Amino acid sequence: PHPRYSVRNILIDNKNWEIYKSNHPELDNYIIREIEKMLDCCNPEKGFFTGYCEHCKKDIIMHFKCNGKVCTRCGRIYVDKWTEKAKKKIFKEAHKLVTLTIPSDLRKLFIGRWDLLKVLQDSAYEAIEVTACKTLRKKVKIGILVGMQTYGQDIKFHPHLHCAVLKKVKYDGKIIDFKFIPSEFLRITWKNILVKNLSKANIQYNEKELAYSMLRIYPNGFVTNVEDSRNQEAVIRYLARYMRHPAISNSRIESYNGNNITIKVDKKKWKTFHQVFSIDEFITSLIQHIPPKNFKVVRWYGLYSRREVRLERINCRERQETISLSIH
Repeated sequence: PHPRYSVRNILIDNKNWEIYKSNHPELDNYIIREIEKMLDCCNPEKGFFTGYCEHCKKDIIMHFKCNGKVCTRCGRIYVDKWTEKAKKKIFKEAHKLVTLTIPSDLRKLFIGRWDLLKVLQDSAYEAIEVTACKTLRKKVKIGILVGMQTYGQDIKFHPHLHCAVLKKVKYDGKIIDFKFIPSEFLRITWKNILVKNLSKANIQYNEKELAYSMLRIYPNGFVTNVEDSRNQEAVIRYLARYMRHPAISNSRIESYNGNNITIKVDKKKWKTFHQVFSIDEFITSLIQHIPPKNFKVVRWYGLYSRREVRLERINCRERQETISLSIH
């Protein structure tokens, strides 16, 4: 069934978005632009196409869409296009799915700092590659896709990473197996590398002290999870969820009375509860997850990087030319 409430309708109702915008002059321009694009999506005043359907035998109207980052209408279209591109780039070999998290007392460091969230993604690649080298006892290059998710079920700020790790690695120009990821070693390596990279980032001295304190507070490392192997199609579906999606789907909005919004939160499969937000709290929670322009929610590293793919194409071309010369 169609949801009774939607994010778009809540923002429009009683001019909630206009009131919020006037009460928060510190809002970044890109956030205002993304929200207003979503509110104007399929607005007839912004233009439309008309046509005739031969199958239905009637006139149709197609409104211009916004292609916004928080629009539930346009997100599906963007994800479908990304999925088609990913099918051509992701290897058909199996992948391990790895989830990397950070402690709650470290999350405040990343609020509004998309440059640090990029450090988080880079650190994930580095940590898993170090783990692979240590496990195989060789200097190898891995293939990994790192997806960023900044929200949890309660739409609060909870950055964590979903990684698809190729079960093949490159060593000395050859492809070898990488089937086992030791969880305990990965936990400690992930903690150490993230703290090291944060200490080099552009942050305040007290923030660096907070990062260093994680080494003492969490001697066993940060929470990670390694799941079973998945095929290409499952990996694409797994990462596509984080490409372009608002922090909450319309189906999880239980009620709205003009002043408060109640959402459904599934903490675990066996535990469900409801959380109530004021309009100001709801909009604040929603917009903090909108990435700025050119921020890559899913990044490609190692064997999936552009440089590696370009070198492989050059090598293939050279091998083909060598074969052609030997034949002729």
